[in-house]
Amino acid sequence: MKRTTVLVYLEATLTLMISTGSALPLIADETSGHDARVEVLYHGPLVHDQNWRIKAGPRGPENQLFRAFGGTCSMVPHNVFNDTGSGTERVTFEATRDGLAGVWKITWKDTVSGKSTDGNHYKYQQRWDYIGITKNREAPEPSHAMPSPGGGRSFLDHVPSNVTADALDLEDFFLLLNPSGGVVASSHVRNTFRLQIPPVSLDPPPNSFPAILPGGYILNTHEQLAGQFGCDPL
Repeated sequence: MKRTTVLVYLEATLTLMISTGSALPLIADETSGHDARVEVLYHGPLVHDQNWRIKAGPRGPENQLFRAFGGTCSMVPHNVFNDTGSGTERVTFEATRDGLAGVWKITWKDTVSGKSTDGNHYKYQQRWDYIGITKNREAPEPSHAMPSPGGGRSFLDHVPSNVTADALDLEDFFLLLNPSGGVVASSHVRNTFRLQIPPVSLDPPPNSFPAILPGGYILNTHEQLAGQFGCDPL
């Protein structure tokens, strides 16, 4: 084969490899040796908290309570509701192998946008980051199933069933924006949740968030970055 022909062949092969490789999705598999996984678990209409409400209230300690515990928002003059059917949701899952087999850095993210009944728009994102240990040296296996009233695994589970994690870092923000992009109401928090230590009677959840998340996680730290916790309805 002549030198010119070889160079043309190598150039064509390299071009094909680059163009094909850029189109391939990243995957994670302990047996294949791939180190990353990126998945869209769901993209479509909002499927949770569709009837959310921001409850207006005067300035006070209630502004820093979660809505399920009576939280209110002094940044809105009256109650604000979701314009049902307007919300769009996208849930993604990312996992990167971290050094040793079975150890993964994981990010689960839920992003929502839509309209509210006061004519404004909202943006919401909940992001969970953690180090997870997978069972049987397998890759993380997030669920793609739709949530159901009867419970069970779904794409809203931020920790897959084959992953063990003792601590979860949460960043959560909600922005209610007017047509010009100005902030009407907001909540931006960073929290750390940890596994409850048995016996659970000796390790109750704190008064600031007296709830136990699926998997046995309770609030460990809470940091309010902006706005008021009671202004986040999701």
